[in-house]
Amino acid sequence: MEIILNAGLGIGILMFLLLLFKQHKKQGDYFFLGWILVTLGQIAFYEITIYRFPLQGFGAILGFGLPLLGAPLLFLYILSLTCHTVSWKTIVPHLGVYVIYVLVLLSFQRYDEATLIASNGYFRPPNKASLWMQYYAVPLAISGLIYCLWDLLLLRKHRQNIVELFSFDEKIDLKWVGYIVYSYLILFILASFLIFGAVQFQLFPVENAFALVGICLSLMLIAFGFYGFRQTAIFSNLEPRNLVEETSFSGTASYAKSGLTVDKISDLANRLTTQMEIEKPFLNEDLSLSILAEQSQISQSHLSQIINQHFQRNFYDFVNQYRVEEAKKKLSSPEFDHLSILGIAFECGFKSKSSFNRYFKKYTGSSPSEFKNK
Repeated sequence: MEIILNAGLGIGILMFLLLLFKQHKKQGDYFFLGWILVTLGQIAFYEITIYRFPLQGFGAILGFGLPLLGAPLLFLYILSLTCHTVSWKTIVPHLGVYVIYVLVLLSFQRYDEATLIASNGYFRPPNKASLWMQYYAVPLAISGLIYCLWDLLLLRKHRQNIVELFSFDEKIDLKWVGYIVYSYLILFILASFLIFGAVQFQLFPVENAFALVGICLSLMLIAFGFYGFRQTAIFSNLEPRNLVEETSFSGTASYAKSGLTVDKISDLANRLTTQMEIEKPFLNEDLSLSILAEQSQISQSHLSQIINQHFQRNFYDFVNQYRVEEAKKKLSSPEFDHLSILGIAFECGFKSKSSFNRYFKKYTGSSPSEFKNK
């Protein structure tokens, strides 16, 4: 078990150093650095109190309460990745909960005239401890669960925005962040079960419960480390362009005050169709709502309304159906036999083989290779 904790510390330190020396860091990078540092602190807390020596007083409280910093930092990181404005007015309340928790425990400790001692990953209640000592871990569990659910809602909204604004989702769908959040959620549920099962129902020794929590945290950091080195988007400078401004034009918005009549929508839709068929802007793999609006000389809000209401599609589907139709023509034509299927996918504006295969099969019912063989 100690080996796993040490491996988690090693991987985490390596990740921290890689991101620390990254050039041109953005606000989100600092939140992510903070999250890694806090996670390392949690693992170190379990490593020290389980296998080295007990901590007491202020140091013990600081270490045990670190989950109240980790979950908010991950939330703030996701906020910044999805291009929300993260000001100090947002940061202070989220991180301030940790400070309040530490101060409350210090006050209770002074009130009971007893020093809290962290051993085997948890506080050993002093003799004649107050009732509150039985529930000192509850705020950590509640905070973790709330933040995980909040994170998932943010990521869901982000994916909804993407299909209204972009014709691609590679490197901006933040799936890898979802993996972190789900790992965190599973960890908090498991930790709550282990701790309360041990403390309230004596299902197993409480020492083993906190040791397993530390090991699960280490495994999560190790797994994320291996994934992070493969997923370049974690350490890249890529971000969705003008996402905050464009989300106001999403398909879920109300178009009641747009000023477009039915006849005007029909005229603009015909003009857009002509442009798509003749100029083929969909061949640009980076095509977004803002780019197409500029090329078609239609405002972004009106363009979004036309695609959503007249064509009954989101922007992602609208563009990629044209790409699939273009791919079908080239797959059927002997003129393009010198190109591989992947080459044709790139020629038609797709960014990757996986997205091409997925969307082609969704739209036609068969894979590109099956279509070509027919």
